Amino acid sequence: AANSDTGMVIINATSVGGTLAGSADVCSDGNTTTLTLSGHTGTVTRWEWSEASDFSSGVNTVANTTTTLTATNLTVTRYYRAVVTNGVCAAANSAGALITVSPTSVAGTITGATTVCSGTNSTTLTLGGNTGTIQWESSTTSTTAGFTPISGATASTYTATNLTQTTYYRAVVTSGACASATATAVTVTVSAVPTAGTVTGPTSVCTGSTAALTLGGMSGGTVSKWQSSATSNFATATDIANTLSTYTSLALSATTYFRAVI
Repeated sequence: AANSDTGMVIINATSVGGTLAGSADVCSDGNTTTLTLSGHTGTVTRWEWSEASDFSSGVNTVANTTTTLTATNLTVTRYYRAVVTNGVCAAANSAGALITVSPTSVAGTITGATTVCSGTNSTTLTLGGNTGTIQWESSTTSTTAGFTPISGATASTYTATNLTQTTYYRAVVTSGACASATATAVTVTVSAVPTAGTVTGPTSVCTGSTAALTLGGMSGGTVSKWQSSATSNFATATDIANTLSTYTSLALSATTYFRAVI
């Protein structure tokens, strides 16, 4: 009997795609991310990326046969995977890696600043034109210093209530991994509650005479007008266009009451 020549059959282990490390959140204004493949069986034949998480559409090939891939300057979110082949076995895909790309932070503009009277007051500020999430901050120092975050104030509007001193507000806006942008601060000016003061002058005059009146003891405001009335409760008042602290009446023919409006 005679034996034939010996033949060898090489058995390749099934291809194993492995896993990718390096998923990251980056900003669209310039970025670099390195993905690394490990736990695979076989060699890398190529890398692929898609904007679909399941790679069901728009699959693009990257000519790279190493176990690392560096993605640079992405402007949209992408999913990556490595394709691994061991010998004659069918190729296997690695688990996907995600590089999330956020647009650059845009601070926007705050509207709604006003002047209020100390004590019971309400002012709603609105941030518009921003890109990113919001954190409102306040300061009683200035428009550029002393700011601290306002707990829970993350909506596009913020209502400041019952202020007793002038307060400055701004919004810090952050888009994903991008650097924050800060909106220009606005001022809610708080005016002290005015003290009306007391009107002094003659308490009686002759018919046809005038009365020289003076407002004293006023603080925290300005005279907006004077008023006259035939009754002490000013149930029916006549406005007098005078913003000074003194007023000389016209010739009087009946008892008349006067007051200044602050």
